[in-house]
Parts: sequence; C-alpha cells; structure tokens
Amino acid sequence: MKSLNTVRSMLAGPALILLVGALVPLLVTSGFHLRLVSIICIYTILCTGFNLLYGYAGQISMGQQGFFALGAYAFTLLMSAGDWSFWSALPAALLICAVVALLIGIPLLRLRSHYLAMATLCFGLVFAGIASRWIEFTGGTAGMMVPSVKFSGHVVSRTELYYAILLIMVLVLVMQNFIVSTHMGRALMSLRGDETAAQSLGVNVTAWKLRIFILSSVLAGLAGIASAVVNRQVNPSFSEFPILVSILTIAVVGGLGTRYGALLGACVVVIAPQGLATFGESETIIYGVCLLLFLMFMPHGLSGLIPKLFGRIRRKAVLPAHGVVKAGEIKP
Repeated sequence: MKSLNTVRSMLAGPALILLVGALVPLLVTSGFHLRLVSIICIYTILCTGFNLLYGYAGQISMGQQGFFALGAYAFTLLMSAGDWSFWSALPAALLICAVVALLIGIPLLRLRSHYLAMATLCFGLVFAGIASRWIEFTGGTAGMMVPSVKFSGHVVSRTELYYAILLIMVLVLVMQNFIVSTHMGRALMSLRGDETAAQSLGVNVTAWKLRIFILSSVLAGLAGIASAVVNRQVNPSFSEFPILVSILTIAVVGGLGTRYGALLGACVVVIAPQGLATFGESETIIYGVCLLLFLMFMPHGLSGLIPKLFGRIRRKAVLPAHGVVKAGEIKP
C-alpha cells in the first residue's frame, strides 16, 4: 500500500501537468503565446536540475548557465558543422555536458558553500568568454543558426516541437519525484543537513555530490538544446548573467526543495514581464519590489503558499460540518 501511494505521488502531478499542457495549443491565440509556454517548459527543465542540486542536496552552483550554453553549442555544432542527425547529436551533446561536469566536478566539489558558488561561477564566466571570442568556432557575438529539426524528411512544426518539450519536461518531473521519493532523495537531503553526519551514517558524500552535479548539468544542457531549437539560434547570451538571475529568481519564487517549485517559478518569471511591460520604464522597479516582497513574506515561495491556502479552505469546510458553539449556547 505504501509503495502504491508513493507511485501515485510520483505520477499524479506530472500526469495533470501533461493533461493541462496538451490543451494549451487549443487555447492560445498566437504562435507567440505558444512560444512563451515552451519557454516555461524549458526553464522548468533547467531549474529542476538546480533544485535537485541546491534545493535537495544543498550544493550551490552558479555555473548552470555555462552548461545551458554548452549543451546548445555542442548540439548546434554537431548538427551544422559535423552534419550529424538529430538523434545522434542530442545524446552526444548531453554526453559532452556530463563529461565536462565530471572533469570540473571532481576538483570543485571539494569546496563548500560560497567557495563552491564562486568556483562554479568562474566556469560560467570562462565559457561566456570563449563563446564570444572564439569567432571561428562559435560565431562570436553573432552566434550560429540552428538547423531545422527533421524526422524522415518532415520538418517539425512549432506545435509538434512544443509537445516534444512538454513531454520531456513531464518526464524530468517524474524523474525528480522518483529521486526524491526513494533512498536517493534521503541521501541528497542528508548532504544538505550535515555532510559529516551523513558520512558517519554510511552515505558516500563525494559520490553523491558528483552524481547530482552531473545530473543537474545534463538537465541544464538539455534545456539549452531545447532553447536553441525553439529560438533557431545560439549565441553567447545563453551563458551570460541574465540566465543565472532567471534561475535564482525561479528558485526564490517557486520554492527550493519542492517538487513543483521550478514549474511555478518559471510560470511567474516568464509571464510576469509580459504583464509589467505596460508600465514602461517602471517595469524593472516593480519587478524588483515584487521579488523583495516574495523574499520577505513568502520565503518558501509559491510551493509553500499553496498548501497553506488549501489548509485554510479545508478547515473552513470542516468547521460548519461539526458546528460552532456560540457564546452562551449549550450544544446538545
């Protein structure tokens, strides 16, 4: 029974998200809106990896934007310069992300807290410099065009691409739920609490830190590939600071260490600027004030707020059923 409930908890949320997401192309009125929803899915994939790494394992990495760009560049170069097919370029690009994460993770993960954050940030800065200055290889600041995705001679349409990204996002959420619901999740959360105590309990701290770092890097690369395909180009902006700011903002708004915080945060971060654009030059100020209010009054993000709202609704529904004793009234 317990295992059945665990499976339900892993699949129920992603199944509902898949159902709602499948209806989006029938409800949106333009390709622009469909592109916005695709970007939400991409940011969810990107920030799910960051959530596993920092939210659950407590390992702060400020270089996720570097792997985001690495996946996009590797995929584009393999398809355009190497003339690889989509099916071969995709896993090869993810493998490149995994190998690079392994090579830099072995020395960097010996560091902790802000030292690890600064070291991984340097990786992102180095990659951004290479992408903008190695013109012969990366195209410099102009970037490169991404070839169209084809299957058996058929060019994938925008709607078909959206469904593919939606399915990948749902599978990533299922994978996260599986990790969190098993002994792997308990091992990761023990790292977040106290690495010394976790090691004394038999957790291989070094191995688990490296595994989750590689997984988060691969997910960042996967999100970068999806972004490159949607935008039909890749350029140094993929590895620059605004991507990192978006990751941290999504983590704050959605809630770290939660199953669907990445999705909730991505919805707000992608949609909010569209509504605030009507305020013109005041958009940035209003956006910053809203983030400050989130930090002050909702430190656990939207994922922490939703259970409280449901709890209040449930209590209001239960009280009338049991009756409320008024002052001076004797309840039989």
